[in-house]
Amino acid sequence: MKLISKILAATALVATVLPVAAQAQDGKKLRFVMVSHIGSNDPNMNWLTLALKEFQEKYPDVTTDYISTNNYSVQEHVRLLEQAISTRPDGIAVPIVSSDAFEGPLRRAIESGIPVVAFNIPDGRPDGERIPYVTYVGGDEYLTGQKLGEYAVAEAEAGHVPKPTRVVCASHDAAHEGLKQRCAGMRDAMAKVGAQFDELFIGAEPATARNTLQSYLSSHPDTNYIFTVAGWSAPWAWGVANDMGLDPDVDDKGVTVLTVDEGPVSIEGVRQGHVLATNSQGFWLQGYAPMEWLYWNIKFGYAPQQDILTGPIIIDKDNADHWAELVRGVFGEEAYNQQNTW
Repeated sequence: MKLISKILAATALVATVLPVAAQAQDGKKLRFVMVSHIGSNDPNMNWLTLALKEFQEKYPDVTTDYISTNNYSVQEHVRLLEQAISTRPDGIAVPIVSSDAFEGPLRRAIESGIPVVAFNIPDGRPDGERIPYVTYVGGDEYLTGQKLGEYAVAEAEAGHVPKPTRVVCASHDAAHEGLKQRCAGMRDAMAKVGAQFDELFIGAEPATARNTLQSYLSSHPDTNYIFTVAGWSAPWAWGVANDMGLDPDVDDKGVTVLTVDEGPVSIEGVRQGHVLATNSQGFWLQGYAPMEWLYWNIKFGYAPQQDILTGPIIIDKDNADHWAELVRGVFGEEAYNQQNTW
């Protein structure tokens, strides 16, 4: 499968692929480290590690390490980052999950001569205040929530789903800046049609999350939209609403579910009519492009003049079959089916 061309076509992005593998001018083997918050229990890790593999094939004078944990916390992420910095890599790619927590280690790394590229989550502070990394490569989490919200409003105006009255944004990590921005974008989109909005911390443990959602829906019976900021929590939200008789499938009545990302559970939720829409934030590019910018920065002094957005792209009933084919090609049939928890 010609993965690069398929992904670029799906995301409507244009990129330049070098015709031959670039070689380090001084013959030195470079080592880049991606210190990620996305572990092997998250299907999006497949996009990133596959992208790193293809990067190494294009740039054989670079080795890449992917570091993450399945037991995520900001504190653990900082520990992994500091551990990576201590090995003196030639470049680091890292999501800025918490600008406060990451500021010290990353500024020390940059001051010591290690270039840093932020991916997936930027430092949202203004220029001059944010961590001085080379660039940011990834989606805009505010736009993710906003565009999904605007899509839902347009579908409601077309009579395909109910007009939003109250929307709950169900988040599993109260400290995650990117998830907060997803909720903020959804809130602002829904405010334009007068919908009430709440942000609800549900946690990442299924039973606790379900109980929290059930309590919320019971005490807010006018809620008719649930936005889960992780794809894997969408079946929990749908299941709770279904058990409560709230008709959560996609139609012109009851509760409507929205979620995020191009993982199997999100795409199959759309294809099966359980989820109105999800999105792609261009995960493959978030693995490949940070490494390429680190390389160009070190070898040629290149630095982009603005952040590089890889999404969002809306995935709905009209293009979900195409995305299912693409994602199966990345994950494989067995893994795709395993990660579809509907």
